[in-house]
Formats: sequence, structure tokens, C-alpha cells
Amino acid sequence: MKVLFYILLLIQLLIYITGCESFFSEPSKQLGVDYTGQIDTVFDIDANAYKTVGIGSQIWMAQNLRTTRLNDGTLLPQVKADSIWDFNPVPAYCWYKNDSIQNSKIYGSLYNYYTVKTGLLCPAGWHVPMDSEWRTLINLLGGEQKAGGKLKDYYTSYWSDPNVCIVNNYSFAALPGGRRSSYKGEFSNIKDRGFWWTSTSKNDFIAYSRSLYNFSTLISRYESSNGNGYSVRCIKDQ
Repeated sequence: MKVLFYILLLIQLLIYITGCESFFSEPSKQLGVDYTGQIDTVFDIDANAYKTVGIGSQIWMAQNLRTTRLNDGTLLPQVKADSIWDFNPVPAYCWYKNDSIQNSKIYGSLYNYYTVKTGLLCPAGWHVPMDSEWRTLINLLGGEQKAGGKLKDYYTSYWSDPNVCIVNNYSFAALPGGRRSSYKGEFSNIKDRGFWWTSTSKNDFIAYSRSLYNFSTLISRYESSNGNGYSVRCIKDQ
């Protein structure tokens, strides 16, 4: 029985390695400006420091935003009550489960789209990426089916098992900060999924977002209610 067990374990390992093999290859180089390998630091208006990474023609924050103010100094409302978050049509932020001690430095803040829409959420010289800028990153990393594995962070204590096919080629270090629903203000999905706003809206009520999963290398594009609470990554102005 022990021999059979080890044979089955070996087969599973081979399947995993074979299935992930294509994700460990380096993406093709881009023509033109290439910031790949450049690492720096940027500070928000609250003096929080964020590592930044160059990936192709773009420079991204390598951590989720956690500012409590817009870059013009305007204080953002922190909404704790579910009943107030529920379809609240004004800028607001929160911490997952309203626990800043456990979640702020790891997963960052959750913001509704009305906060993104101000155009002042990121530090000066940075902005919330457009849907097309996410697409540029995803295409560089091999498309939607592969890019998730190349963006996810390694830390198993931050991602639920199975965090499959992790490569994190460029130290983007995506983490699953979960979400807060516009409906009843419910929290969900921390450690299982990450959700990030784009700055591109479909209409007055819906904006586009991106999502990563613990069980997949996929990165998905969604049409999301403006009242949802999602993470934010900033990208440097060109």
C-alpha cells in the first residue's frame, strides 16, 4: 500500500509540474521603452511607503494602496457600518472586516469606485490603471490564462491552498485582499481572491475590474458595481 501511495503521489507531482511548466517561461521582450527590473519606492500622502517594480513599458506599485486621504489632502470617509456601505454613492474606504491591525499593511484598503473616480486616489504622478493598461500587462505575461500565475505572491500564509503555478516573475506580489459587496456591505474572499479596480467605467453604475484566484492562473475581467469595495494598485504616469 505504501508503494502505491508513493506512486500516486509521484504521478500527481508530475501532473502539477507539467501543467505549470509553461508558466515558468520568460515572456517575450517588448519593443521600445523597457523598465523591467527597475525597483524603487513611492510614498502616499499618509507617508506610507510602497515598493515599485518596472514591468515592460510600465511601472507599478508592488503593494495594494492603503491611503486614507486623496492626494489633495481630502480625508476619505472610513465606513464601518454595513448599512452605510450598502449602495453608498460617495467616496469611501474600509479595511477588510474593519480590522486595520491585521489587514492594512498586508492587504491594503478596500475602496469603492466613487473614490477611484475622483482621479486623486494615487500619489501625485501616479494613477489608477485604465482597463487598457491592465491589458498591456496581461498581454506581456502571456494572456489571461497565464498572467495570474505570474502576478501572484508566493506567501502561503497570505493565499489559501492551493495557490497554483506561482511564478511572480517581476515581484508584482499580488495578494488576495477580498472584497466588500455593494449589497449589504458584506465582506468575502480574503485569502482566496484579489479584486482590483481599473479607472475605466462602462456607465454611471458599472466599472471594470480584475480578479485573481488561489486555484487558478487566470486573471479575469469583470463589470462591477461602483459600490463594491476592491483593492487598488497604482501605475506611474507616462
